[in-house]
Amino acid sequence: MISLDLDLSFLSSQYNIGSSAIQQYQKQNMTITEIMETEASKGNSRAAEFMMRITSNPQELAELFQLVNPKNRYLILAHMNEQDLMMVMQFLKPEELILGMSVFTQESLVQLMMELPPETLATVVLSKMDSNKFLNSIPEEYMNQFLQSDKIDRGMLMEALENIDDNELQKMMEAYSGQPCYENGDSIREQMGSMKDDDLMKAIMSFEPEGKKQLINNLLVEKPELFEEFSPEAMTHPFKSMQKEEILKSLLVLDTKEMLPMVQELPQDIMALVATQIDPQVFSEILCRDFADVIAKCGI
Repeated sequence: MISLDLDLSFLSSQYNIGSSAIQQYQKQNMTITEIMETEASKGNSRAAEFMMRITSNPQELAELFQLVNPKNRYLILAHMNEQDLMMVMQFLKPEELILGMSVFTQESLVQLMMELPPETLATVVLSKMDSNKFLNSIPEEYMNQFLQSDKIDRGMLMEALENIDDNELQKMMEAYSGQPCYENGDSIREQMGSMKDDDLMKAIMSFEPEGKKQLINNLLVEKPELFEEFSPEAMTHPFKSMQKEEILKSLLVLDTKEMLPMVQELPQDIMALVATQIDPQVFSEILCRDFADVIAKCGI
């Protein structure tokens, strides 16, 4: 039984039960169902319709259960399982979900971000920083992994090479060939165009970090969706040096649906507390539609 602070005066006004009768029923510790059955046996026709009315009328249920009281909402939610709580939290706003996620440590938040779909994680990263700032904040190994993605073909690489500074191209050729390079950018690009695929990739990997940054930025200008080819480890790397509050603020670019997988990692009692923020009327509608069994536990 869920012991709510119920407004039994509501029964007087809506079901024609005198206040003195209500007091007598309370002294006998009768449930609302028992009260209504007793009233129905006395000829109270409205009382006989109670269960049908209360489970099909969210407004009446909200008044009876005093759902404007957060304590009552929490007491009901605390008796729901994880799956039911997740269903309820679909109706919360992102900023309400963030309050619950504040219990996570900074390290846990970064780990949860790594589990987001690539396109969702990319949205978070690029809302916080542009691609150039991102590239300046990650180790070279992550750029190397990106450039070897099978989503980046030879044509994309050759096109991206067009806007690489000549000095970066010269340094790359020197590292690749082991010989001094004094040729201009056009000549170097022509040589690269005639390389076999494996040799071309070896040359690309010979770029110094600055050259790789220019190349990747050029790729992203043409195809922004390629940002999703960075590994989760790469995309979350800049967040490892951020404070927890800054990470949480960054996550507000996500919608409720995108946040729910992260919220699902909360302890169940915290999930219930977070879900308590739901609008009372919305909660009443959900209870009437999907949770007749929970209603039955609330003194009814």
